[in-house]
Amino acid sequence: MFSRLTTRPIRNPRRFPRARVIRSSGVVICTLLFLGQVLLCPISRADTPRPIQQTSRKEISLPTPRSHYEKFKRGASGIPLLMDLLKEFNPEIQRVLLSFAKSSGLQDIPSTAELDSDLKKLQSLVETAGITSGPAIPKEQAVSLLKQVNWAPVRPLLLEFFVHQSRVLDMIPETSLALWGPIVHDALLYFLDHLSDDRLLDKLVSLAFLPPGTSRGDYLKEFVSKVPSLQKIGQILARNSDLAPDYRKALQDLENGIHTMTAEEMARFITEDIGKPSIDKYQVQFADKILAEASVGAVIRATYVPPGAETRKQAICKVIKPYVLAYMPEDLSIIDGLARFFTTNHDFYQLGSIPLVEMFKDIRKSLTNEINIVDEQQNFIRAREYYKGSKKVVVPELFPISTKHVSFMEFITGEKITSAFPGDAKQRAIMARRLSDVLTGDVIFAPKGEAIFHGDPHAGNVYHVTGDPKNPYMIALLDWGLMGTFPRQERIALVQMILGVQLRDTKRLHKYAGALLENGMPTDREKVQRIDALIAEITKPKPGRGNFDALQELLYGLIEQGYATKFTLTLFIKAQVTIAGELVELDPTLKQDDLLEQQVTALVKKELPKRVLMLPAWNYRGYRSLLSNGDVMNVVRHKPEKPKESKGPSTKTLVDAASTGAILN
Repeated sequence: MFSRLTTRPIRNPRRFPRARVIRSSGVVICTLLFLGQVLLCPISRADTPRPIQQTSRKEISLPTPRSHYEKFKRGASGIPLLMDLLKEFNPEIQRVLLSFAKSSGLQDIPSTAELDSDLKKLQSLVETAGITSGPAIPKEQAVSLLKQVNWAPVRPLLLEFFVHQSRVLDMIPETSLALWGPIVHDALLYFLDHLSDDRLLDKLVSLAFLPPGTSRGDYLKEFVSKVPSLQKIGQILARNSDLAPDYRKALQDLENGIHTMTAEEMARFITEDIGKPSIDKYQVQFADKILAEASVGAVIRATYVPPGAETRKQAICKVIKPYVLAYMPEDLSIIDGLARFFTTNHDFYQLGSIPLVEMFKDIRKSLTNEINIVDEQQNFIRAREYYKGSKKVVVPELFPISTKHVSFMEFITGEKITSAFPGDAKQRAIMARRLSDVLTGDVIFAPKGEAIFHGDPHAGNVYHVTGDPKNPYMIALLDWGLMGTFPRQERIALVQMILGVQLRDTKRLHKYAGALLENGMPTDREKVQRIDALIAEITKPKPGRGNFDALQELLYGLIEQGYATKFTLTLFIKAQVTIAGELVELDPTLKQDDLLEQQVTALVKKELPKRVLMLPAWNYRGYRSLLSNGDVMNVVRHKPEKPKESKGPSTKTLVDAASTGAILN
């Protein structure tokens, strides 16, 4: 829409949709439209409600015609839909619905030219009925009663009202509304329509029962509550500076500030899953509050005593939340359906090269990996061994009483990386450089033949370790559901592509772009020409676009052309764009490309003695920097052409090249 589904803003407004944020100033009515019928039904409170069969369900017709947006524009445009809904019910039910409208404050919203007539009608109806407040019933009873009503025939109208009254379209800039309005509108309609009745009713009632004056950020959090896929999208968007500050704050809470479980529920689940004999053996005691809760998992602190020991130790327990295990299949199915829907209707929505379908596939893959806790535990073990002895990174130790649903591990005292050293610009700038070293430079230029990297580095998974004055910039890497392995040859290819972007060297990019593809560069002439057109596009200068931004554009262009991309390079490039947003939040003055350039330049300087000896091996890349002498000279000369094999620079020229600090920049 106006920003990428990452934590860094982009300059091209046709790239990615911004957050599907929900403002529910009148969303209460969605649920209460149903309640009107059931509150008038002669059901004894002592009787056990009996759900009825939902019949004659009217299907939502998608895509929505373009003419729809001429009538229902941005703003609280759901009131005309409400007036249409009132016509579907008899006077007695209308009175109950109007009482809910009164209690929600819907009739008190600011009037506009488009809404003036309907708003006056609504206010008049409320006044004529003598309504002063809405009926109050417990939430559980409301959900139970809703199941007694055959509301399926009016489902499309109700969901349409919900979408418009939520004011989600308000979040789209006017300049992008024509393109992104229909996409966001229909994606949200599709998602809601494919939720099971139980989940949809629970969602609508939860929103309806929020207290008066609830902020739009809190409405957003309630809307995505217990919907892992929407929470994952929120986490991806949380650092996007294009969003309004209150929405960014709400989305950042999704990183580890969700509240859907109690400590008692969590402790009971862990005890049942691990088994009480093991809990007793380790003398486990749980905290009385949940430490953090994210889209899929939740974490609670605990203490334990290892067998044979006397000292109690600190630990945390991370669990896959029970409702996630129950709801995830439906979420994944809806995501698959959205991908198919937008593939089929690609031209209608004028998607062009916008990788909307790829976004849904990425989210699906990420969620699938997160619920596979056994694989994550193996990633923890491998990552801890990989970073063993590091003075920059710590990975929590996994303890032996872990199960396939519970990871019992070492507790690390810390805070989100973006919260480090509040108010201290100098310290935050140092922290940003450490973050770049750990998650970017140290991965690309790892001395080992195969590097590993964290594949989901949002701020809730990357912590600043506190309480160690001897090492104040230590980073803890948490939640290893997504981990990439990065062989040296793929890292060399990545560096060459970065050089290609920096030097606008289309030949170099053509040579190495095949490294992004599962089956390498195609041989078909027409296909190669289309790839070369993509390469030519990303080498055009664009203000504010970094190396990884350009490579991500190339990736999505290749995906749009139907190519399967390599998991490692794709994951790493996307992770880097996420990291870029965190770097800017820590230090608004820095650029990710500059940090990488500084690191590789330092490496080249250290390599000078060996490079002088290896001058005849002009294209040798066996250095930690992964750059040959020819690469270094190309950067300094800004010549995209590869130097001839028979000619090489003098020793003085090579030393001067490294001294300029111009590597990869």
